[in-house]
Amino acid sequence: MPVIAAPVIALPRHQVTVDDIIDRIAELYPDHPNLERISNIVRATSVRTRWYVRPLAEQLRWNRSLSEQSREHLHDSLELAERAAQGALREAGVKPEEVDAIVVTSATGHTMPGIDVRLVQRLGLPASVRRIPVTQMGCNGGVFGISTAMELVAARPQATVLVVCADVFSHYHHPAGTGLDAMIFRGLFGDAAGACVVRDRVDGPHMELISSWEMLQADSHDVVGTRTADDGLQGYSSRLLLKAVGNVLPRLKDWLDSSAPPGTSSAPEFIVSHTGGPKILDALADGLGCAPEMFGLARDSLRDVGNVGSVSVLEVMERTFAKPPAEGAQGLVLSAGPGVSLMAVRAVWRDGV
Repeated sequence: MPVIAAPVIALPRHQVTVDDIIDRIAELYPDHPNLERISNIVRATSVRTRWYVRPLAEQLRWNRSLSEQSREHLHDSLELAERAAQGALREAGVKPEEVDAIVVTSATGHTMPGIDVRLVQRLGLPASVRRIPVTQMGCNGGVFGISTAMELVAARPQATVLVVCADVFSHYHHPAGTGLDAMIFRGLFGDAAGACVVRDRVDGPHMELISSWEMLQADSHDVVGTRTADDGLQGYSSRLLLKAVGNVLPRLKDWLDSSAPPGTSSAPEFIVSHTGGPKILDALADGLGCAPEMFGLARDSLRDVGNVGSVSVLEVMERTFAKPPAEGAQGLVLSAGPGVSLMAVRAVWRDGV
């Protein structure tokens, strides 16, 4: 049975509050016609603080080239990813030479080879380690990494898989981006890395990984994602996102009903959710028919560190390990991302005593 050990999160050093963001926007765009509205929108994200790899004063510089962004992104994301991966190996009691596969997800880097190759070298993983680099799953990257690791361990029960997620969004704030999408992006996202180990046994508290599911909403590829412009990677999001997520949720409920273990309820008793944003979390709770409190840890994570992309689900999972559900509780690990798609993993909490 594949199980997941407690994840470890690595945050950068520069803490940035919502007031810092609003003040910076006002400083750079004093004549923006929607400045007051932007301030209200940024506050409505519910993010109160987030961490950046570099000082806020260095963000939104007009003289940053695309090549400079790429170099800085590689350096900063690799540093965070290495810290998180080292912590996850220690947490699981795994030596680097015992790792059979590494899944590395990032929504914000396009250097080839990617940080997976550099992590193998820095962590001292075997040269024969199986590498699975993932760059286009966006916010689904964390659940994708967990489900992929689960499948690898199910196929090879003695395997040990390291999952690493690293997203550094602050390198992609562009001074020319004055639309509401760009302003929401600045208010919502932070930088972070996270990692965890999946194998067939773990000492101490853990989650058993039971089964996985994903569903792609047709004709929604242009609803949310990133595109490359002359000044680098830019995020975009449409008002249709909530509708697209809502269209997929009934099929998630169908899967929960059909995959429930005999004698158990199909309704999850705890949820480890990607943070998305306040409206996304509301839509997930409504669509699943869950009490809003079941997304409480996700809302806490969003408030404290912002949306950190593929890392978010690991950040919420770390909080779940700190405030564990009851032994044997049926859980759901969940995310929504570009596509538009939903991904989920059924899990069971074990105290490991």
